[in-house]
Amino acid sequence: MSQDQANAQKPFSMSYVLRTTAKHMRRDIDVSIRKTFDRVAEFADDPAKSKEVFETLSALHAMRKQLDDFQAANANIFRG
Repeated sequence: MSQDQANAQKPFSMSYVLRTTAKHMRRDIDVSIRKTFDRVAEFADDPAKSKEVFETLSALHAMRKQLDDFQAANANIFRG
């Protein structure tokens, strides 16, 4: 069997690909939130860096909310 024939027989599901991608994105965002939060105390004496850390956390939370909102608004393409 040629490589093209083998690839042609693999199943494909848009909902599976999107769910898997969203799961990985959420996991990566959550890891970044946790690791960034763990460093908050490190910059307690540096107001500029502390501000940057909290702005980063805010941006990460906004990213996670956008991902959640996108999934909710497009639930039909995430069903499998």
